[in-house]
Amino acid sequence: METIRQDYFFWRMVHYLVFQKKYRLLEQGFREVWLEDENMKPRRIVRLVRVDIDFSSWVKRDVLQSVKQFELVRKQLRLGKLEGENIYISVYPPVDSWDDINKPYFESRKKRTIVSSSIIDSAKANETELPPAPILQSIEEMETAIFHLKEQIRVEGKRREEKEKSFFFYGKPFATVMLLIVISIMFYFLERHGSSTSVLTLIEFGAKYNPLIEEGEWWRLISAMFLHIGFLHLFMNSLALFYLGSAVERMFGTGRFLFIYFIAGVSGSLASFAFNEQVAAGASGAIFGCFGALLYFGIVERKLFFRTMGKSVVTILIINLVFGFAVPMVDNGAHIGGLIGGFLASFVVQLPKLKHSIKQLVFLGVTFLYVVSLYWFGGLNEHKASNPILEVQIGQEYLQKEEYELAYPHLQRAVNLDADLPEATFLLAYAEAMFENYERARELLLQTISLRSDFHEAHYNLALVYYELGEIEEARAAVSRALELYHDDIYLELEKKLK
Repeated sequence: METIRQDYFFWRMVHYLVFQKKYRLLEQGFREVWLEDENMKPRRIVRLVRVDIDFSSWVKRDVLQSVKQFELVRKQLRLGKLEGENIYISVYPPVDSWDDINKPYFESRKKRTIVSSSIIDSAKANETELPPAPILQSIEEMETAIFHLKEQIRVEGKRREEKEKSFFFYGKPFATVMLLIVISIMFYFLERHGSSTSVLTLIEFGAKYNPLIEEGEWWRLISAMFLHIGFLHLFMNSLALFYLGSAVERMFGTGRFLFIYFIAGVSGSLASFAFNEQVAAGASGAIFGCFGALLYFGIVERKLFFRTMGKSVVTILIINLVFGFAVPMVDNGAHIGGLIGGFLASFVVQLPKLKHSIKQLVFLGVTFLYVVSLYWFGGLNEHKASNPILEVQIGQEYLQKEEYELAYPHLQRAVNLDADLPEATFLLAYAEAMFENYERARELLLQTISLRSDFHEAHYNLALVYYELGEIEEARAAVSRALELYHDDIYLELEKKLK
């Protein structure tokens, strides 16, 4: 009779911890139950064991074995530290001394896992904080009560597990797949009509280009999200979108995901417009918006977030941001802008099963102000309006296509922005020569050589300009200098011609 009473007490204690203390059920066995107290810092795991103990030696062996099990649980839950507790429910305490069982055991010198143990026998059962239970007289009544307690615990554990799973499987990633298809199709068209690394092709297909956005082509803030610069850029962003986009769309559903994605993408484009003068393209801002959505989930469901994906998400995000600051070519403004945009947009739409609240309207207003502020600052920030290197790059591509009239304003703008940039004065001189403005071309080439004396192409072009102006001696001197710097058959032909 005393044995069945302790069985009943054991399952009452488990029931109390699960329903009253809100412990999470990790594992339920016949005579052993593992529970987790998520509110404790460091995290606390309780192992309850129903066993009738004769000698303390058995308990010592079991405690030492349990320490390894607690350490395994710590690693599975990705916890920095863990406090474990063994609670043995026994009819009688061990017949020999067991005082040393109460001392804490450590998994290693780092003391990441600390395990304490205690024994509750029939005499101590009445001293626990369990609420009073109905008085049961017969063994049959106790067995029936135990069965109901075990079933309630099992159902509650299953209910919590299904509830947690429902956060990650609300929707299906239809939109993510469609976005990947559209991005791939746009990359194909870029390569077919020029090159995805060509600035002119990117601008033609809708990349973010500040001067044209300032002239009213605001749609570039959206179209830039579907363009990528080179196959590696496409591959890395597609891979990130496949994993992050799928996760966010499953959690939020397709409609909410698209709202988050486009708000983040536009925010990223606006941040790039406000802080970066380069031609930009890519889905990075929208992808970082998915990071923002996952961080929102971490705020709403903090325990579940850090128990599942939290540490990985935060680590990957930090690595990407640090990489963005370390590598000049990465548009980190777009990344951070998209991250904030996605975070705010997630508060607007919320997780599907949350009740609507006034906070959504508040965050809708905050999101609107955020987007408008980026656009407003972009209009005021004159430092991002033009970049001489970018203008040189555009002008050079036009020159390669022999579209001199289109190249000229970009090269002139580059010289105006940075008169000490030898590439700018060199290419502008070439354009002036094509228009037969040889006096201006000579002036620009002399300026180029003064900036970089070893610029052999500039010496060769100067020789050509001198030849057109009829200054043969000067032309001979210029081509000789070009040959001193670099041996080229074309230079030799001009030298022979001048002789």
